[in-house]
Amino acid sequence: MQLNSIYQSVIEILDMYLEGEKINFVLKKWEVKNRYAGSSDRRKIRDIIFDIIRQKKSCEYVGGGLSGRNFLIGYLKLEGIELESVFNNSKFGPNELTLDERNLVVDVSNLLNIYELDYPSWLILIMRRSLTNKFDDVVKILRNRSYVQLRVNVKKITRLNAIIDLQKNNIECEINELCTTALNVLTGAQHILTSSSFANGFVELQDAGSQLISELIKINYDDKVLDMCAGAGGKSLAIACGAKADATYFAWDVNYDRMKDIEDRAKRAGVNIKKVSKLSSTPIYNKIIIDAPCSGSGSWRRDPEGKWLLDQEKLESYVKIQKELILKGLKLLSSKGQILFITCSLIDIENNKLIEELISSVGTFKIIKELSLIPSIINDGFYGVVLEKI
Repeated sequence: MQLNSIYQSVIEILDMYLEGEKINFVLKKWEVKNRYAGSSDRRKIRDIIFDIIRQKKSCEYVGGGLSGRNFLIGYLKLEGIELESVFNNSKFGPNELTLDERNLVVDVSNLLNIYELDYPSWLILIMRRSLTNKFDDVVKILRNRSYVQLRVNVKKITRLNAIIDLQKNNIECEINELCTTALNVLTGAQHILTSSSFANGFVELQDAGSQLISELIKINYDDKVLDMCAGAGGKSLAIACGAKADATYFAWDVNYDRMKDIEDRAKRAGVNIKKVSKLSSTPIYNKIIIDAPCSGSGSWRRDPEGKWLLDQEKLESYVKIQKELILKGLKLLSSKGQILFITCSLIDIENNKLIEELISSVGTFKIIKELSLIPSIINDGFYGVVLEKI
């Protein structure tokens, strides 16, 4: 596909999205209907679409309206791309600019104010309070794509040897300095899941921040470790692969079907994680991992639609669930057992304020370690805290 044809496809997909469907559903529907589009074309279209959704409100403002075409005009202006090079009536491309579109002038002298539009307005005061002097930096960072990142399974291969092995699969990587297991993927991300490096359990897809947070808890010999919101098991896999002592790992999720991939992933990684359908009624675990449902505000680059779907009611429900999970986890911990509580959130009431409130009201645990990661070029935003039962 020519570039102008790709831009026209972006307009059509965004118009479908604005009718109220989830973006991944819209993209799949479009791909089925337009099978002539090759895999590289689909990736280009998807990248532009997600770039625009990250910047949806600023694209609307700079583009002068709420349509796929307006969004694209705003996006191109913010990217410094000449509009006439795209809207030139070329075959299969967007129609030329209308007089109104040509005459639209938007003051972009203060880009930071424009970028701030890309946060839900009700959330801005909460985010300013939570991030203090980092707010402006985070606003800018979250408008951009994040790296595809890999966790190297150090039980099987060194990080440098993993880079060499990935090159054989046409995947170029560089070392991520945040933690000792992380790689940034530079090119070839589309080959990861079909690569021998992945099949042999040398690497897994995981953000560097998520990897570093997983290192907060120390696993001792013969520990019983429960991943209490296991999902696909990303955190327990990272912890098991990085642990220097043998332990027994269990996985539980309120939705058992979410754990369908854990056994295959664990086998590939060379570790053993047992799925359980029912939690114990007695305090038998030494360590519990709670990767809690949350706003996802630290990883909105990867899920930009989530930013626009969040509202105050949802945020309050997440906080309630987080409290319940910690209290449930405390009942399952043995004496001096520890919980690693994790969110991919930047919002204080899901993180440090939540823990402070629980310590004040419950008083049966104390903080051992705590880490807040702000989104940067090399990582998403995370909060992690190790709580010890007393």
